[in-house]
Amino acid sequence: LLNAILAQRFKANKSILEDLIGKAESLDLSGYTAESVAAFRTALANAQTVMADNSLTEDDQKTVDAAVAQLDTAIRGLTTESGETPNATDKPDATQKPEGVPQTGDGNWVMVPVLTLLVCAACLAVVAAARKRVR
Repeated sequence: LLNAILAQRFKANKSILEDLIGKAESLDLSGYTAESVAAFRTALANAQTVMADNSLTEDDQKTVDAAVAQLDTAIRGLTTESGETPNATDKPDATQKPEGVPQTGDGNWVMVPVLTLLVCAACLAVVAAARKRVR
């Protein structure tokens, strides 16, 4: 029974790592320095090892996040013979939240008009009852 319970643990989220590996595998490495390509290949091999490890649970998410960070750094660190880094962009890292994202889940003020109508209805009922007593 204990083994069955432990087998039901949640798996680590590897979606960002999977996307980054796909991006990394599609890169053309010709024209980059040997040092930057070697660092890239090491990071890619590490990321693929983490991706293939199906025993990682949500408790091991830091391992997955570290592999994402290492591979992202290696991609950004690819430099050409002239010293340029053509992969450097202004986009945020895959693990960072972009700035300027609108807030969602704002308060819904539907109850204000409903309560106003209920108060008005109660006032009309009081006025009608008072008129009926006067007659």
